[in-house]
Amino acid sequence: MIEPLVLAAAKDFLVTDGTEHGYAIVDAQFLISQWGETEVADETIERLSPINALNLSAGRPDALVAVPNPDAFETSTEQVISPLLCAVEAKGHSGDSVNVAEAITQAHAHLDEVNLGFAAVPRQSVKPIHRRLAGELDIGLLLVDEAESVEVAEKPRAVGASTTPSTETIRFHARIGGDVPSKLKKNHPKNAVGYALSVAADGDAETLCEEYVIGTTSDARLDAEALGLVATGSGEPTLTPKGTESVRTLSYCYDGVLPALEKVNEYYGSQKRLIDVEPAMGIVARDAILQYPPTQELLNVLDNIAEEGSEKFRVDQVAKRLARRRPEFAIDLFLSTDPKTRRDALRDQEMRLDVFDREENYHTNTLFQYKAVLFHTGLLTSRGLDTLADLDFSEEKDSQLWIPEDSI
Repeated sequence: MIEPLVLAAAKDFLVTDGTEHGYAIVDAQFLISQWGETEVADETIERLSPINALNLSAGRPDALVAVPNPDAFETSTEQVISPLLCAVEAKGHSGDSVNVAEAITQAHAHLDEVNLGFAAVPRQSVKPIHRRLAGELDIGLLLVDEAESVEVAEKPRAVGASTTPSTETIRFHARIGGDVPSKLKKNHPKNAVGYALSVAADGDAETLCEEYVIGTTSDARLDAEALGLVATGSGEPTLTPKGTESVRTLSYCYDGVLPALEKVNEYYGSQKRLIDVEPAMGIVARDAILQYPPTQELLNVLDNIAEEGSEKFRVDQVAKRLARRRPEFAIDLFLSTDPKTRRDALRDQEMRLDVFDREENYHTNTLFQYKAVLFHTGLLTSRGLDTLADLDFSEEKDSQLWIPEDSI
């Protein structure tokens, strides 16, 4: 049983428990069509997706999973950080052997930055000594059989972990159920703010949103989720801690939740820049989008370009600069979610900057909705493009320039 199949089975088991869904990222080393002498089926690559460049201080884990299946670990322990994040190291047959001990020690090496570690290996390869080693190192041991069913042979306990922009981004994705650009549906953050206010107000959130904010309430809800203001999961929408503080701020500034909603309603269909006409709402939305780690990294890159005086702010130039610094963020923000595009970007496990030279490879939501949020919150000087067809690197039009406002 080859390693990609072992990892795919482990990932499928860890991200779902029947009611809640976790969020997993698999490392770029699995973007290959051949594993040793065995062909890797396209279906297996699809099961492993999304795939990105992973890098922790102890090396590259095979996968990172936020909100892992609670059946896989000891749930009696106090949760040290929410959501929990685990690293997975898989091993398959290499010749006639499986290096089970190496999978266990590799998973253990990541515990400084994750809360749980798992080693996933073929069932028949595990001996009593491997179970003892996993237990001593507090590493989960997942046994995968030929039918790809998974048994938890050892359950780990959650531990505290340091946070990094990379690990926090995966936790953020887990909280909102995907990446920020893909979830943004509208080009004005007032809709997200208005939906959060609708959830907090007395009455039905959907009805209030339709009355005061926008008719397409589902889009407003997704925008509020993308900014981390609201969580829905499988139940009714509720305010996140960030959303609660945002509503508290706006209620103070506008003398109540309903007056704040009425103020949102005044800008129905308006293209006015939010932070200019309603600074309190603009700052709430600004603070929310800055909670997304790739946003802060992007602004650091833009500040660096401004300091150099190069004025190379066209989106492809910005994307390449970010890719050199944090390839995983550049992929999440700028590239289409099409698996082929992602595969081209990470060919041979190296970040291929030429993928950013082709206009058709870009994420439409980033060019339009995400950039619009950065404009309305006072972070960029211009709005984005209406359609991907408008992207043209031979021109220097404002809509494809990512110039920071008041760069420091």
